[in-house]
Amino acid sequence: MQPDRGATAVDGARIRYRLDGSGPLVVFTHGLGSRLEAWEQTVDAFRDRYTVLTWDVRGFGDSDRRPDTMAPETWASDLAAVLDEVGADDAVIGGISMGGVVSQRFALDFPERTRALILISTSSEVNERAAAGWHARADVVERDGLAKALAPTGPALSYGKEYRERHAEDIAEAARLTIERNDAACYAAACRAVSDIDYTADLETVTCPTLILQGLEDALTPPGGSVIMSRRIPGSRLVMLENCGHAIPTELPDRFHAEVESFLADIA
Repeated sequence: MQPDRGATAVDGARIRYRLDGSGPLVVFTHGLGSRLEAWEQTVDAFRDRYTVLTWDVRGFGDSDRRPDTMAPETWASDLAAVLDEVGADDAVIGGISMGGVVSQRFALDFPERTRALILISTSSEVNERAAAGWHARADVVERDGLAKALAPTGPALSYGKEYRERHAEDIAEAARLTIERNDAACYAAACRAVSDIDYTADLETVTCPTLILQGLEDALTPPGGSVIMSRRIPGSRLVMLENCGHAIPTELPDRFHAEVESFLADIA
């Protein structure tokens, strides 16, 4: 395992990241409530052919926790600071869920630094009903804490039926760690930050190769959002995965790595 490193954001915030492997640079950005360790299996799968950069999004993991600065534009700027720190002009930019929001924002704000885009279990817009749900979750987190807010929704929404049935203990442990490792104020701020995005029209300006991966049993970001993104991003590749929910790299790691490897091989 490579040692942790740190980059300094524009506003002075410290952003933790990790580099592993050698070859073209590929970035993976985690989702809400997670941290860079979530990508360890993916790092292992690609380190022999690629340099893999994983990082803790501001507000999570061991990056600085500043709830009043949580926003997709800020997160994208933070990633640019990390690329500056490692001396990279551009990279393949990938992310899951909230990390997919960050990746979209990065591609829009820094198109010249986005060699290709990998969007996993994410969407480009949030409808009124979903936005209300995110704000309600944020309110519960702030009022009652993470344990109360996450207990009713985590397993049911984050995984497909087959995975839930086979891995109940793993899911419970992941939920426990999410509650233990996160700051309620930052988590709530992130919920609100992703609740009002609307990048759909802007995605027509994305010209880099793009892979979109979507689980057909995903209740957090239903498949319709991926269809919308695929229709807006010229030439994008949409892959729909059966018997899979929101956590594609966890539920179907071999298939996930194969799809990403095929995509990367085509753009090399």
